[in-house]
Amino acid sequence: MSEPASDYDLLVAWRQGDPGAANALTSRHYASIRRFFDLKVTHLAEDLTQQTFLAAVEGVDRYRAEAGFRAYLFGIARNQLLRTLRKQGRHEQAMRFASAAAPSVATPLSLVAARREEQQVLLMALAQLPTDLQIVVELYYWEGMSSAGIGAVLETNPSTITTRLARARQLVQQHVAEMTRPGRVRDSLLTDLEGWQRSLGPLTAQANARR
Repeated sequence: MSEPASDYDLLVAWRQGDPGAANALTSRHYASIRRFFDLKVTHLAEDLTQQTFLAAVEGVDRYRAEAGFRAYLFGIARNQLLRTLRKQGRHEQAMRFASAAAPSVATPLSLVAARREEQQVLLMALAQLPTDLQIVVELYYWEGMSSAGIGAVLETNPSTITTRLARARQLVQQHVAEMTRPGRVRDSLLTDLEGWQRSLGPLTAQANARR
């Protein structure tokens, strides 16, 4: 039995017009890329996911094997996101994040999928992080990427990623404490914040799976 085609081989085949390669590649990475946008620009998540894959195909000549395919793909997703946020402006971002706390059309699919109160609180705390810190947390806990891989996405060195991850943990703890009353939910989150962060991985992937 032959080995499955690599992500890069599928990307090249897609560039050459192979629809089967396009379907195989998007099937592998669709949920991860869509949830990348889900908490940040919910209403544009689908369009930006498609744009990311198309940009990956068009930019295949810029792919660097040493960084890895996921770093290449998430790097493109990040550029798409930052371009979108610059267009929206800070005021619209603030309104969107505020509305995400209550049921509405802007509520992320990931939040709907979170069944435990701890997970809902944590997702809302994550949504309050600065964009790059939010990306660091998601790639580390949900995608299992290394500091080097995340550094390739954010175009910075691994030590900076380690510092940002520590800062993100500190802010998430602060937000959780501000959003909850003393009691079971707060104690559960602050006692095992790492575990709760990782528990969101499967849930957010399922919420953003291709239908």
